[in-house]
Amino acid sequence: MIEEFMLLANVAVAERLAAFYPTFAILRRHPRPKDKPLRDLVDQLAKFGFEVSTESSKKLAESLDVAKRENDPFFNKLVRILATRTMNQAVYFCMSTVDIAEIGHYGLAMAKYTHFTSPIRRYADVLVHRLLAASIDIQSLSNDMTDKFKMAKQCD
Repeated sequence: MIEEFMLLANVAVAERLAAFYPTFAILRRHPRPKDKPLRDLVDQLAKFGFEVSTESSKKLAESLDVAKRENDPFFNKLVRILATRTMNQAVYFCMSTVDIAEIGHYGLAMAKYTHFTSPIRRYADVLVHRLLAASIDIQSLSNDMTDKFKMAKQCD
């Protein structure tokens, strides 16, 4: 239950930052999986009688949840490993530098996402905290933090 609350907090912060700072909000996105490796995985699983939907991240996750063999943990783990290898790396980005259709977090099936609760404090995480603090009038933003080009560079 704690993990779900952390995810919801991250989504709430992402939505707030996007609403308050649409030009320079720092979000985290997870692009769609790589096409060819995902197609290859779908084709291989079809040979074992499993139908995998790639229509959305939710459908993919549901399909993978049922692509299991009874009493074959090796096969089940292998399917998950291969599915993970089709995924792209999640990345931080400055909101105005990415097409709006690409800002979602595919792996979590979230329209907007950021790391607010992350136990790993990357500099981008610190920027998210500063933006949130400014959005609730706890602190003001430096000029650098309102420059989308400088903020985007911090995400690289």
